[in-house]
Amino acid sequence: MACMSSDGAKRDVFPNTMSTWIHQQLQGGGRDLVNEHVMSVYAHPLKVYFLGSSLRSLGEADDMVAGFFASRLERDGYFDQWRESDMRLRRWLMNGFLFFLKEEIRRQKRDGKSSLGEDPITPMFENPDADFDRAWAQAMVRDAWVDAARSCEKDGLGDHWRLFIRHHVDGLAYKEFVHEFQVTPSQAAVMVRTATSRFKKAVRERILIDGVRESEINSEIQRLMEITS
Repeated sequence: MACMSSDGAKRDVFPNTMSTWIHQQLQGGGRDLVNEHVMSVYAHPLKVYFLGSSLRSLGEADDMVAGFFASRLERDGYFDQWRESDMRLRRWLMNGFLFFLKEEIRRQKRDGKSSLGEDPITPMFENPDADFDRAWAQAMVRDAWVDAARSCEKDGLGDHWRLFIRHHVDGLAYKEFVHEFQVTPSQAAVMVRTATSRFKKAVRERILIDGVRESEINSEIQRLMEITS
């Protein structure tokens, strides 16, 4: 998919490194897997977005997010429209959620159930981007963590992952826990590097799925580390 920039040159708004997985899944009939990924990673950030807004009186956060997913994710061409927008997936969903909430306001007003004023949308948030991005980063890392753990277990690398946790989560030096796994510190270091590589790969894949370009991966990871620290 290409479009013309202001200087007349073509620019790729959906490069191969940008959400190749989504494109492949949609082409291969894997729409359910795409939807499952979107709901897994983006449901919590959207709840945070909703609860931080002046619209939280519309209903339960879980119900609003579920209603949004139900109304959008099965639409024909929904992800094609995202591809054409040249937006990060999280921005596309956040904007779409806002439109959904506006629709819900109109529906509730028609039904005589809304107590919101004439212009409940603005101002909505003090710092929506930071709050949403922080929640997205946390959800994305959690999803990557689960995926990396499953990947290690599937390939017989369960001890690699458990060593990774002991070292990076528990903060222990190799010599403090290698006896639990009957390996040497040098062997433990190699095993932890293997598990770390799987985790980083899972994080990287999710950042790419969101629409971050390959050249921006490192800077995006640094930014996410800053907002979640």
